[in-house]
Amino acid sequence: MDDKGWREHIRPVRAAGAAEAIARRLSELIGARMLVAGDRFPSEKALAELFEVAPMTIRHSMAVLREEGLVETRRGHLAGTYVTPEVLDRVRELTARHTYTEAEVEELTVWREAVSGEASARAAARLTTDSTGTEAADAVAGLRDRLRELETRTNAELGDPGAYRTADAALHLFIAELSGSRRLLEAEQGIQHELTRLLAADPGGTESRSTPAQLHGPLVRAILAGDPAAAREEFRIHARATADMCLILSRPLDTTA
Repeated sequence: MDDKGWREHIRPVRAAGAAEAIARRLSELIGARMLVAGDRFPSEKALAELFEVAPMTIRHSMAVLREEGLVETRRGHLAGTYVTPEVLDRVRELTARHTYTEAEVEELTVWREAVSGEASARAAARLTTDSTGTEAADAVAGLRDRLRELETRTNAELGDPGAYRTADAALHLFIAELSGSRRLLEAEQGIQHELTRLLAADPGGTESRSTPAQLHGPLVRAILAGDPAAAREEFRIHARATADMCLILSRPLDTTA
């Protein structure tokens, strides 16, 4: 993320438990695939200013992330703290300790329907071509093109689980951004972080990601058509398909047949 991105996605934290809260927030940005392998963090001083804490607090937070294997600190010409190259493998190792139950998958799906479904509906309502003025119309056209581009990218990455997870998260985060609600966008970041953890152990094969309900075409078309009800319904279908896929992948194979 550039400097503007960091300022948009960081909020000051309270002093009590600040180091742990900062570590959780940065871990969430990694899980939401907003920070990917090789991304460099701002300096400790810059992060301290963003979170409005002492640099020592940031140092403690980074120590937590290093211990989890999510970041690494380099010396020399490219000195700094970076997301580790094998970060998705590390997430997989960390989440292997927990098996998601059917109830937990259902809870996540309900959360997605409430947050992401509403974001999709609001995006459809706002992303219309009836803006007054050439400048406003051009801006809307650019956003519509960006949405199509992100959908195309997810389709192009169907065969690569890691790249697809990053592209999929970017698409849903952009839809949340289009909603115009900061709270919906922040909630979507948490959802994408949770999905990364859920899918880390077994992301499934290309065929499971390319079923009609898993593809994003119907959702994107509903948003571009300016139909909030259809966008909300298409997202519900998409979210339920993801839940079904996760439950199938989590069930042990029947070896008695």
